[in-house]
Amino acid sequence: MGSSCQTIERCRVLAFDQRGHGHTSTSQDADLSAETLVLDAIAVWRRVLSVEHPPIVLVGHSMGGAVAVRCAASKEIARLEGMVVIDVVEGTALSSLPYMATVLKQRPSSFDSQEAAVHWARRSGMSRSTEAACISVPSCLTQAVESGSKWVWRTPLHLSQPYWEGWYKGLSDLYLSVTTPKVLILAGTDRLDRSLTVGQMQGKFQLVLLPQAGHAVHEDQYQQTAEVIANFMQRFRIGQPRMTIPKASVAGPPVLPIVAGPADKT
Repeated sequence: MGSSCQTIERCRVLAFDQRGHGHTSTSQDADLSAETLVLDAIAVWRRVLSVEHPPIVLVGHSMGGAVAVRCAASKEIARLEGMVVIDVVEGTALSSLPYMATVLKQRPSSFDSQEAAVHWARRSGMSRSTEAACISVPSCLTQAVESGSKWVWRTPLHLSQPYWEGWYKGLSDLYLSVTTPKVLILAGTDRLDRSLTVGQMQGKFQLVLLPQAGHAVHEDQYQQTAEVIANFMQRFRIGQPRMTIPKASVAGPPVLPIVAGPADKT
């Protein structure tokens, strides 16, 4: 999706490696609380972009969307000019949490190969795009010697359960409170909760639906998602020079209007 967005709109994409999700190593990799993830994201911005201060558009999917909203609400990121949140709504997320433990138990704990994991992702509906699954699924795995060199999930999601509610609680009101231009990309309107439904009717954000996608909207419909983001940036002229409206020239005496109609004979 990032490459597609760069092709459509001239921009730079910075996707950082969150703790517990890749190769980043910290003293507390298991601390996936909303507060810690937000501090991590702000720290990355300060380290990489705080001197240059380019215009910023925060983009986040699911839990990452919750982190993006909280980063924006913190007002710690200078020149924040836009926010894109993908398929995360407080009401829907909180109502699905009781079933998440069961979902995690039902997925395979290991795979014989990365290809087997990709096939499972397609069969299970985790991904609706083979092309995207071939890119994203292997990055979610790591080879464990103690498991006979099988491929296991890189992030032990069951250990993050104590933080699940904290990711999403209060998210809708926080999202609506952010004054920067924002767009919410969803796979269906059934995901909207009451607060966002009212906010959308009041025009507080742009809502875009991609009904052909599953939860991984940015992977299943990556080209369409990139187009939405690029159009959003063009619409609000993010990263472009400010538009100057020329003032009307004042030359000569003002021209008074002429009243039309019959002459007054009195």
